[in-house]
Amino acid sequence: MTTILPVFMFAVMALFLRACLVTLGFYKEPILTAFQQYGDEVGFSPLFESLAWGGVLAYLLFVVLAPSSFLVLIGVFCFVMFVMLYWRIRDSVMRHPQVFLRFPNWYREIVDHTTREERRKLAYMWLALPLRTRLLYNAQHEEFRKWVELVVLSVS
Repeated sequence: MTTILPVFMFAVMALFLRACLVTLGFYKEPILTAFQQYGDEVGFSPLFESLAWGGVLAYLLFVVLAPSSFLVLIGVFCFVMFVMLYWRIRDSVMRHPQVFLRFPNWYREIVDHTTREERRKLAYMWLALPLRTRLLYNAQHEEFRKWVELVVLSVS
């Protein structure tokens, strides 16, 4: 059990870092791949995901610092309550986008200036880019915006 906890904590830290990078706009892959699906756009909340992984990480750090079976029981109870809360508010996420759907600025620019079909094509073009180019566009927002404009012009 003691060897599983550090591995689990490392995985949770990696997922928390990923969620924070998506929320801040420095990792564009999950949002762009959500554009690929046909039909209505999926409600994806990077802020909610980063808060969830941050809570799990805080709980794990608390359990490591003060190990107790009572704390584990409280953690399981909080996890069940959090899942029930998520299923309860899942439908209201799209009704209150100003609260739950906190996206980076590049996302709002894309949604404001493109159609649904253009965003789908943009997502497929993103997957066709080499890894080094995607890393460059993840880090430099202005270059990414220029690339989006070029793709939108070429698929129109």
